[in-house]
Amino acid sequence: MRLNRLTSMEQVSFKNRNKYKIKKIKLNYGNIGLAVLKNVQFEFAYFYMIKRFLKYFFKFKYSNSNYFKIWVALKANFPVSRKSKNARMGKGKGAFIRWLIKLNQGSVFIEFKNINYYRIKKLNNYWNKMLNFNTYLLIK
Repeated sequence: MRLNRLTSMEQVSFKNRNKYKIKKIKLNYGNIGLAVLKNVQFEFAYFYMIKRFLKYFFKFKYSNSNYFKIWVALKANFPVSRKSKNARMGKGKGAFIRWLIKLNQGSVFIEFKNINYYRIKKLNNYWNKMLNFNTYLLIK
């Protein structure tokens, strides 16, 4: 009888164990922000691409008043190193290659103040196609 109960039990599914609900996201500086929907890591070279694109994308005529501000909260916080393929075991981790940026789910990485909402929405759609992660548009 005891064996029958153990064999009839179903295996518990752990597929959703790493999915957490996004807590309340708060903007610190501006009135519009872009947040990340899942945990992301990308190379620091993307940061320069984003910075260059922001200069091109926003001109003074697209602001709602006579000034606008942009806060970028991206910081390279994770070094990546690699050994060559033919190296033997031991003797350290290898040479430094590049920096990675790690963003947690729900973190705001860019904030804007006094910029046209439709222009930001167009930027958000463009980045969702270009980058490997989806962003969420927050409005205060």
